[in-house]
Amino acid sequence: MKDIPLFSSKTQNKIAKQVFLGFIIAIILGSLLLMIPEMTQSGRISYIDALFTSTSAVCVTGLIVQSTSTYFTDLGKIVILILIQIGGLGIMTIGSIFGLILGRKIHIRDKFYINTSFGSKQPFSASKFFIVIAGTTFTIEFIGFIIMTFIFYFKHAFPFKTSMTFSLFHTVSAFNNAGFSLLSNSFESFSSDIPLNLILMALIVLGGIGFPVISEIITFRRIRHFSLHAKVVMTTTAILILTGAIMFFTLEFNNPESIANVPLSTKILASFFQSVTARTAGFNTMKIGILNPATIFVLILLMFIGASPGGTGGGIKTTTFAAVAAGGLSSIRGRGGVTLFKRKLPSGVVHRALIVTIVAAVLVIISTIGILAFEKYSLKEILFEVVSAFGTVGLSTGITPQLSVASKIILILTMFIGRIGIITLSLAIAIRGIVNKIAYPEETITIG
Repeated sequence: MKDIPLFSSKTQNKIAKQVFLGFIIAIILGSLLLMIPEMTQSGRISYIDALFTSTSAVCVTGLIVQSTSTYFTDLGKIVILILIQIGGLGIMTIGSIFGLILGRKIHIRDKFYINTSFGSKQPFSASKFFIVIAGTTFTIEFIGFIIMTFIFYFKHAFPFKTSMTFSLFHTVSAFNNAGFSLLSNSFESFSSDIPLNLILMALIVLGGIGFPVISEIITFRRIRHFSLHAKVVMTTTAILILTGAIMFFTLEFNNPESIANVPLSTKILASFFQSVTARTAGFNTMKIGILNPATIFVLILLMFIGASPGGTGGGIKTTTFAAVAAGGLSSIRGRGGVTLFKRKLPSGVVHRALIVTIVAAVLVIISTIGILAFEKYSLKEILFEVVSAFGTVGLSTGITPQLSVASKIILILTMFIGRIGIITLSLAIAIRGIVNKIAYPEETITIG
């Protein structure tokens, strides 16, 4: 598949608008479904809470204003789970899969979506790629479901039906990096359970690295080669997880409210789990509100970076972070080009990565200021909430249910932008204007 220029013509604008409208329609339909009396235990829910829950599910975030485990009925939980799966796979992907089933051909706009959303440069057809996405997703989720069912049933003596229900919901939520849980305190009660923590982390990482990378891992034994994209994603992911775990372990080692009084194995396990989950998953085995401010800031940085292109999470993406970091390092060293793994990155890629990072930072700042204007919570709490929404993470210090309607609307918009991506949003709302062909004289300014 040839690389399609990111900012070209009507095709890109059209597909971006379809993705944009697709997510909006899914969110609105989801909110209306959650308004049905049979969806909640009390038989009623305010529309803003239904809209917030639907947005959080479709955008695979996990921030909640009403407890998933106690507020919603079994039917409501099923609707939330379906919305998570739709949001994880992506509106256009699911639409194309159904199109394939009905015999529709994949058009050039679908190939553009694959290119921009999944970062794919693979030489196989778009039809095959969509099938790989669906097949890989359901295979991984099924394996995770089986393993988790055995853990809940044999190790924790949950009834078999409950084990299956919990496993299905949490497997889908984990792989799609959604963070919704049927447990009132997420996985805080299982902080020392090594098998359960490992399967959850595996699902989160697999969902976060993206389908193109998963496909390269699967075919590596035959091809014996990883693309630059896969190398950058896997290396950056490993570095961020390891760095985050070391920072968490160091900063929380003597905190009696978190890991100070638990065995060393639990300290290490909790450190890795929080580092992994901050990369857009939203589950937690430690209460976030009691962590040290320095630890909170580390988690904020991890959430801001987020998952990888083609993954089920948000944030600026690992590849964006790697490109900006490599660009900065090259500039400091006085090098002319930006290289990663002995490959030179096109200047347009580095420029685009820098733009995405700056726009994301501006979005976070504006959203934080907006909520600060309506709430009395601290900057730390609100900034954490906003970055969690933008990164579609779902971790919270516990203030989400108490937020005002205005603050919830700000978080809804932040979750939405974080899920569809800044580039897709910019293409969807782009207004084609008159091209300025005037060339201005060049003049320099002093930097630094």
